[in-house]
Amino acid sequence: MRTLRMLPLNHVPPATICCSHQEHFSSAFAIHRQAMSAPPRPVPHPQAIFSLLPLNENAHAVIQNPSNYHLLSNHIDGMHKQQVVLNVGFQIGSAARYTLATLGRNGDIIVDGPNISRIQCSFEILPEYDVVMLYDESTSQTTKLFGDEATPFKPGCKRRVVIGERFNNIIGMGGTGCDQVQFEVVWHRANFKGKEEADHRIESPLQARTVDNVPTVVPSEIPTPDQWPPIQKPTIRHKALSVLGEGSFGVVYKVVDVDSGKTMAAKAISQPQNGFHAQQKDRLEREIFALSQSSHKHIVEYIHWYASPDKLWIFTALKAGGVDNLIDNQYFDRNSTEINELLDQMLQALDYLTYNGVIHRDVKPANILYTPLESAGSRFLYQLTDFGLCNSIDAARSIVGSPMYQAPEIQSQAGARQTCKVDIWSLFVTVAFALNVNQYRSRMLNLPAECVEVALQAARAPELQTIQDMAEIDPSKRPSAAQMLVKCYNGQGLTTPRNEIPIYPEDTFSMGFPTGFPSPQPPSCLAYASPPAVLNAHGMGTDTHNGLQVPQRQIGAPNRTTSVLRARSRPLPPTDSKRGPTQHGFPSCLLGDGESPVHPG
Repeated sequence: MRTLRMLPLNHVPPATICCSHQEHFSSAFAIHRQAMSAPPRPVPHPQAIFSLLPLNENAHAVIQNPSNYHLLSNHIDGMHKQQVVLNVGFQIGSAARYTLATLGRNGDIIVDGPNISRIQCSFEILPEYDVVMLYDESTSQTTKLFGDEATPFKPGCKRRVVIGERFNNIIGMGGTGCDQVQFEVVWHRANFKGKEEADHRIESPLQARTVDNVPTVVPSEIPTPDQWPPIQKPTIRHKALSVLGEGSFGVVYKVVDVDSGKTMAAKAISQPQNGFHAQQKDRLEREIFALSQSSHKHIVEYIHWYASPDKLWIFTALKAGGVDNLIDNQYFDRNSTEINELLDQMLQALDYLTYNGVIHRDVKPANILYTPLESAGSRFLYQLTDFGLCNSIDAARSIVGSPMYQAPEIQSQAGARQTCKVDIWSLFVTVAFALNVNQYRSRMLNLPAECVEVALQAARAPELQTIQDMAEIDPSKRPSAAQMLVKCYNGQGLTTPRNEIPIYPEDTFSMGFPTGFPSPQPPSCLAYASPPAVLNAHGMGTDTHNGLQVPQRQIGAPNRTTSVLRARSRPLPPTDSKRGPTQHGFPSCLLGDGESPVHPG
């Protein structure tokens, strides 16, 4: 059979069509003729992602080309004016799976002209991130983006860039000014599922074509810090897609790298007119250093940071949401197994930080992100984020963190050196809050003493029996993350070597506390696979500490662990590790005098 050069079907000479395919092409030809004579659709096609609105005379000629009639629809613009547009989406049977459409003299959308290439440009889907990228396929590189929010193609790189609702939405092509044909991108569905919709795509004989080089989209990954040349200071050309959250120290956006199509979370910290003062600068340095130096499954992945003239940007991996969202949907109320996964994974994260000499100091549901998992076992991967308040173990002294989750020593021992045990208390409160123990989430807590009292009440609840030690008032009696992993999960996921986790003989330990330090009841259980033995009840009294009435158990009460956790039946008093703290050297420059920041590490 003679090979066909693809032309509009009404231009194909009948004699060139093989007899065995005559019926197929005749049917397609009839459909095409019907499409040519039909008026534009009253509304955009339901599978269209966006449309191309003509902006000049040559673009209107593209609209009027009979070969494009099947892609036309009406569109009402912001001025309530009806326009005819070209629909671009999964209804176009393009040759490549994730190609929405090609434009050019031989494209899915026919664009004629002496300065237009056979394939001038194409719109491609990145299914990993559900974004659309514009590729310049022209031999003379005459595709260009226009407008105030336009991002030009990056020199020396593959000529592609992400397009979005509020950026990169005016496209020109052809001629020395790349403006012979100009369209505006009008979005219909910014949120789409690229992989799912591509799987259900049906190729139409109208759009079947032969192209010498069908573009293959392979998203480029952002290089990790150790892959960057020492003198290179890379920046991420990004555009904000939506706001994920706001706090007193910045706004977190969902952003897209316009060069790779990768979506990320970016914290933007606005720079004061006179620059960051010393305390702000120190806090930013801590966050950047802690993130850049951390590499653990349960700590959110750090990507990059840089400073623009008015903001400092910190980029991390984008996740599905926060544990606070799951709590709002009462997810843990009906899923006791998942709360075990949350506890286990966060203990692993805290043990990693402790072993590396870092205190997070703001563990709470909003700072724990989740990612759905397809594999069996845990439904979610949990990761700790937001290290803006973190500190090295030998430097943490200030009163920081969210009051509800603050350990009591932060308030009662202001100025004293803090330990990793403040994070253990915060994780306990997070678990109690997630389970809504004693209607935790409905309690109105205004004072630090009230927060401590409610936490101690939750520690006496049967469902928190095994982890009750995490709510010890005296931080020296509170277990470390490593000790809790050994006790509850047989040490799986430890970073701290087993031989560095302290175990003391029975006669050195008393479950009582120094005068003025109340304690919750003995440990209990979080719905493990096999129910642990019920611990003996102990006499309860009350004590007064800084005006706070709290329950206290008798001095010398035994602290037995349950056989289901495969721990010794003898007491295992938790104490701090004897290992010296890791010393950190923070970046010497965060925002120099008019200088670009040097990437830490």
